[in-house]
Amino acid sequence: MAVGFRKSLFGFNCSDVMEYIERSQKTFAEKEQELSKQVETLTSDLDLSNENYNKLNTEKEMIAKKLAEFSEKYEEIERLSENIGKLYLVAQANAQAIMANSEKNARLANREVEKNLSAINDAHESLDSLKKSIVETSNGFLSEIDGLIASLNETREAVSANTSADAEYKNQFDEVYRTLTK
Repeated sequence: MAVGFRKSLFGFNCSDVMEYIERSQKTFAEKEQELSKQVETLTSDLDLSNENYNKLNTEKEMIAKKLAEFSEKYEEIERLSENIGKLYLVAQANAQAIMANSEKNARLANREVEKNLSAINDAHESLDSLKKSIVETSNGFLSEIDGLIASLNETREAVSANTSADAEYKNQFDEVYRTLTK
């Protein structure tokens, strides 16, 4: 920087140099103030930045913890999903087995029902046949009983007739005997 000092007997003019120094000092003081303000501003910005940095670090730690929690939960959900998938497959296999068993049991039950119906029909036919046989036998038995009753009636009448005849013959015999014994 070229400064125009006037010359004097012992070098430069003292007042020029002093004025220059004062101006320079004033400029440096202004610059120092300006730089101090900048330092304060920068210090305040640095403090704010440090504060923000600390907040961000705290938030980063919280996010990292949450991420770890979410990762654990995600892994647990994955395990549960796998287990649910396995359970679904097992349930589906069980359902298919149950359906197959149900169909098999239904077929067996239908066969048993058909057998039972056949047995019921056979029993019904057998009972009808037995009823006919019983009716025929009872009708035959009744005929025989009617015949026996008729025979008993005839026998009773014959015995009654014989008893009457016997009494008559006895009376005749008694008369004949009395006539002879007289």
